This record gives sequence, C-alpha cells and structure tokens, in this order.
Amino acid sequence: MNTFFLTYPFIRCEDISLMRPALAMAGLALVLAALLWRRIRWRQASRGPDTTQAHVDLHQVLQTRKATPPAKVAESPAPQQEQERQERDVPPFEQARLDAMFGHDRRLQGEILALFVSETRDRLAGIAHALRCERAAPARILAQEILDGSHAMGLMPLQALARQAVHAGFSNDIAAQHRLHADLLMALDALSQAVTALQTSAAETNDSSDMGSLP
Repeated sequence: MNTFFLTYPFIRCEDISLMRPALAMAGLALVLAALLWRRIRWRQASRGPDTTQAHVDLHQVLQTRKATPPAKVAESPAPQQEQERQERDVPPFEQARLDAMFGHDRRLQGEILALFVSETRDRLAGIAHALRCERAAPARILAQEILDGSHAMGLMPLQALARQAVHAGFSNDIAAQHRLHADLLMALDALSQAVTALQTSAAETNDSSDMGSLP
C-alpha cells in the first residue's frame, strides 16, 4: 500500500516518462521487503531447535540433581579439633618420673614444682623484655634454660614449646618467638593449676593421716 501511495501521483501524471522511475522504485521496494521477510523467518527457524535443546538440557540437569543423594555429614570431629582435644588431655607433668626422682612424697613434689613455676615465670618475663628490644639471642638463652628444666622434670608440653622457642631464636624469627612466648605462658598457667591441685591433694592426705594417728 505504501508503494501504491508513492507511485500514485506519478500514475496520475500525463507524462509516461515519469511513470517508469516510479514503477522501478516500487519493484525494488517489493524485492527488499520480500528479502527482509525471508531473513526474519530464517532467524526464527534457526533459533527454534536451540531453545528446545536448552529446555531439554535444563530438564536433564534438574533430574540429575534430584537423583543424586545428599552427602552424609561427617559424624567424627575435624582432625584439627581432635588434635587440640588430645593436646589438652596431655597432663603437664609425668607423675611416674616425679615419683622416681623425689619418691612418692606428693608434698615435696608440689614444693619443687612450685619453685620451678616461679623460676620459669621469671624467665618468661626476661624473654618478654628481650623480645620488646628485638633481641633474639637473650630470649633464646632463656628458652634453653626452660627447655633444660622441663626436660629434666618430664614436663612434656612445656618442653615441646620451649624447644620450638629455641629453634625460633636460632632462626631470628621474632614473630614466632612472640607467639611461642604467649603459648609458654598458657602452658605455665596450666602447670601452675596442676601443681596447686597436687599440693591440695597432698595437704588433704597429710591431714587425714594426722587425724588417723591421733589417739
């Protein structure tokens, strides 16, 4: 219709020479419209199978997810948590070694361990001062003294941390020494609590024996 309206003024003209360009333009417009229509239909036809295939793939994925059973939740604790729990369960000292060294006198054992705790706390204070001054060598020497004492008395957790502190001192690793100093303080607090419990138990045992010896 648009082509007709374009060519209609020329058709009304009496000069036939003006009609030929108008007819040529109308024919060209019709050809272009036909080509455009075929191109649109071809694109629609080419998109049809891809869309269908996409729907099929999505359906298969959903079916696969439904068929896959959910993974079972691990009932056992994580290895790291299990290791931390085992480390907490390790006693701060070996009672058998203390009995072999000082006999079965719990009171004497408590006094010696309390003296060791006091000396170790002073050494840790010296390590803290050396680390504040960024002097790795004095901190390493004090850590070596803690290592020797804890090894002689069978204080395994404190011994392991002191050995790591000595190695960090040889490596001049100030950051590791700071971290191990904090760990040594915590281990010493645990040892102090165990020593207090040992002394309390020894005192109760002595009181019971004294009460039994009364006439």
